[in-house]
Amino acid sequence: MGTFRTCRPLLVDATQCKEDQTIATDLGFRHIKRGDWVVRGEDGECYVVDDAFFQRTFTPLQSYPWESTTEPRSYGA
Repeated sequence: MGTFRTCRPLLVDATQCKEDQTIATDLGFRHIKRGDWVVRGEDGECYVVDDAFFQRTFTPLQSYPWESTTEPRSYGA
């Protein structure tokens, strides 16, 4: 196994789950625990990642006070 880096920044929409639930993803149904993140990619693909991985990998885009703060938020990788 090697170490890899993305060739370009990715913009994704991410929402942190507030309660346990099950959602449909590209790979089938996934159970999500409270605190996990649902990440939707540029092509609409859907992933579930835990909070520790999300915090290490993604950073929020700059937002301004006059912009709406409703979820989901866009994050860059």
